[in-house]
Amino acid sequence: MVILMVISIFFISACSEKGNIDHFSSKEETLEHFVQNENIKGNIDLIKTTKDENLLVIQSNGNTYFVGELVEDKEGYYAQRISANVEMKIGASWELNTMDENEYTIFFEKNKEDANYIQFSNGEYDISLVEGHTISENVLALTSAIKEVEIVKD
Repeated sequence: MVILMVISIFFISACSEKGNIDHFSSKEETLEHFVQNENIKGNIDLIKTTKDENLLVIQSNGNTYFVGELVEDKEGYYAQRISANVEMKIGASWELNTMDENEYTIFFEKNKEDANYIQFSNGEYDISLVEGHTISENVLALTSAIKEVEIVKD
């Protein structure tokens, strides 16, 4: 009986978390809501990955950055944060997972002249997005995950 109650509570909480996602009918409306909800003052670049995921590279304000994801499902569009805030002075890198559990590592570096890097729309950093968790797994051969880039907010 107790096990059944615990399973029921877990199921109800899982369903209610999924129900808390705000869906919108357009990508633009979703991004507008996301900018207001997350209080974003800086730039946003949308990176379409080689796995057709839409990652939002975000300058929250000043030197604070994070990554979100724009998703389209049967209910419409929604955007969610998929990384914590990272305060940067000269650059940074961190690992992240998408909603579909795909693994990536993002790198921010200043004045990086490399074919796998693109310039972030604010001009302060060059960004690379690669497949896999390359930091913790110590991977040397990196595969770029960037298919195309679009400036969403500057």
